[in-house]
Amino acid sequence: MALSPQSNEAFLREVDEELRKDQALHVWQNYGRWIIAAVAAGLIAFGGWLYWQSHSDGRRGEEGEKLKAAVKALSESKGQEAEAPLKELAGSSSSGFSAAARFAQADALLAKNDLKGGAAILAAIAADSGVPQEFRDLALFRQTAAEYDSLEPVQVVARLGSLAVKDSPWFGSAGEMVAIAQL
Repeated sequence: MALSPQSNEAFLREVDEELRKDQALHVWQNYGRWIIAAVAAGLIAFGGWLYWQSHSDGRRGEEGEKLKAAVKALSESKGQEAEAPLKELAGSSSSGFSAAARFAQADALLAKNDLKGGAAILAAIAADSGVPQEFRDLALFRQTAAEYDSLEPVQVVARLGSLAVKDSPWFGSAGEMVAIAQL
């Protein structure tokens, strides 16, 4: 009696597993140190990035608290207490806090009727390309409003012409100032 041929699947599977083990061992022996170094470097870089994010968030939180305290001091007519924090924040690397502090400085000067000083700060904000366009537009509008009585009508129209267009958020206010200047 003849025996039926046995399937070689189990044998082939076993040979295939041994081949894969040998290949994995070969890769590990030749490149294992490099793999560990790459993983460690990646983890260190990720940890550094997390630390930097945490540090930046903390610094922005401190700047926010300083700005809050300065604005509170200004609202309570304690301008002397607000000057130092606002001056420090005006030089901040964060464009938002820097612009907000400079706006507060300009407000304080305008409240004291120092139109030239307030307008100069607003002009600096309007010319600062590091500040978002919305803040620059606001600074230009407020600068023009502060200097309105001393400007020639042509200057008012030239300054606010780009803001007094139909789809601009400044259309109403800037358009009104341009219209009065043209009269």
